[in-house]
Amino acid sequence: MKSKGAERGSGFAALGISTMLVESLARMGVTDPTPVQRAAIPTASTGKDVAVVAATGTGKTLGYLLPVAMKLLADPPLRVRGRPVDPRRRLRALVLCPTRELAQQVAREAALLFRGSVLRTAAVYGKSPLAPQREAVSIGVDLLVGTPGRVKELCELDVISLAFVQQCVLDEADRMLDMGFLPQAKEILSRAPESRQLLFYTATMPRPVEKVVEEMLRDPERVDLVGRDRAKVAGTPEPRSDLGQHIYDIDDESKTALTVALIKDGNRKGVMVFCRTRRRAGWVASALRRHAIKTVLIHGDRSQRQRTEALAAFTTGHADVVVATDVASRGLHVPAARCVINYDVPLLPEEYVHRVGRAGHGGGSAEAFTLRCPADVERWLHVERTQRVKLMPKKPPAYAAYMRMRDGAVPDREVEMSTGGPRSAGSRTAGPRIAGPRAPIARPTGARPTGDRPTGARPSTMRAATTRATGARSGGVRIAGRTDRPTRRVDRPLTIGGSTDPNAPVPAGRSLAAMIRNAPAALKRKEKRVQKGDKPKNQAHKRGKQRKSPIAKGQKPGGGVKKVT
Repeated sequence: MKSKGAERGSGFAALGISTMLVESLARMGVTDPTPVQRAAIPTASTGKDVAVVAATGTGKTLGYLLPVAMKLLADPPLRVRGRPVDPRRRLRALVLCPTRELAQQVAREAALLFRGSVLRTAAVYGKSPLAPQREAVSIGVDLLVGTPGRVKELCELDVISLAFVQQCVLDEADRMLDMGFLPQAKEILSRAPESRQLLFYTATMPRPVEKVVEEMLRDPERVDLVGRDRAKVAGTPEPRSDLGQHIYDIDDESKTALTVALIKDGNRKGVMVFCRTRRRAGWVASALRRHAIKTVLIHGDRSQRQRTEALAAFTTGHADVVVATDVASRGLHVPAARCVINYDVPLLPEEYVHRVGRAGHGGGSAEAFTLRCPADVERWLHVERTQRVKLMPKKPPAYAAYMRMRDGAVPDREVEMSTGGPRSAGSRTAGPRIAGPRAPIARPTGARPTGDRPTGARPSTMRAATTRATGARSGGVRIAGRTDRPTRRVDRPLTIGGSTDPNAPVPAGRSLAAMIRNAPAALKRKEKRVQKGDKPKNQAHKRGKQRKSPIAKGQKPGGGVKKVT
């Protein structure tokens, strides 16, 4: 009687996978093929072009690595005395990925699959030193995994040659063929032979990209486990029922406060927050850190080392939240991700599928929250139409305690007056915060309005003068993004420019405003002096020059004075 493991392993053997690769899969913990692997591997093994559309987390990576590995093992690299010859001829398979993290992930999985064989792989990607990658490729690899920009650069430097490539794989094909990567992908594929096999794998296939795929592939075999053909593949899983999806209608200024409330009050860890732009991602990450939430940041402007360290910290649990743009939504397998927060509705509706697919990618239940502001209504309707998603808005949890004063909360001093007691010392979030429009700030009696300030007086000087003269204290009110610190009360009058009048102007000759105002006239006076031949009074023209005294008769230059007897 066969063991359960042997029965599962026979599934890959039935697909024509070699015994060595089956053993490598067993070491990786993969013993039973997924529906997309059962449907795609036999088709890809025939050498025909294939376009595969399957949901995230269904095993698409092994779905193309296994047929590529079988083709490479059937045609091993030429060797002389046990060593491969001509590294350029050895490169016979290429995988293009849209992001650096996905390229690294695919290369790691390929290295595990190739363990124990003569096959070698390497990953190349941008925003990283070129020399180590160039050296790794020049030694010789059978499978090259990389981003389009770095692969194109290595081809232009004549480090690699695609003249002997037999298989080309485009992972996340919809992103690879959009307006950003399409020219680079076409140029790279043009360097490969026309007889090469093209394998396209993706989770979404919009119509514009589908037209490009039909133009580039020759009589392709299509495997669609998402659209109408999903019922043709036996064992195709139903749409995820373990992913709880929620949507909240909220204004844009309150998104950060609601995000903090979802993470902190909900005691959630393993959270991925997706923002539309890099700048917004930085703002959200800074806000979460201010609330003592362990947060890392990933976007296109970060170096590869920073992105790798951030992803490693999130994967190992040293960080509870990762704030990222859509560069982290493609193909990444992060088992630690249990929750996704769409801080912004994605620009492309397909990105919503990739984002929420990160939650629970390693199995188990997960949840996804979408924050929809009025500007995102049209985008969300597009997501509902194209991705067949229908969510009813829910009432968001309480988040007023995390609102900033500039976003509509009442200042601290007004909260004290309305609640009858002071807020706790040293805490900005302690005590109630009342949402709503900010009340007008009462001015001290006799204070001069800001717009009617005396000429030449500095704003900080006049603010301090008014505060000290009237005995008023600042309540920490935020004005134009800054907080005026409480000023110590001084009973004696303030002397400005030798006068006890608090409204007396600063002497015009010594103020910065007066110097700037009088600068053109001073410059004209100086030009007139230079034209008349007058020398400046500061004797600046003599600096750095040494006065020379006349040399006496019989005296050598620098030799001192010679006595005449």
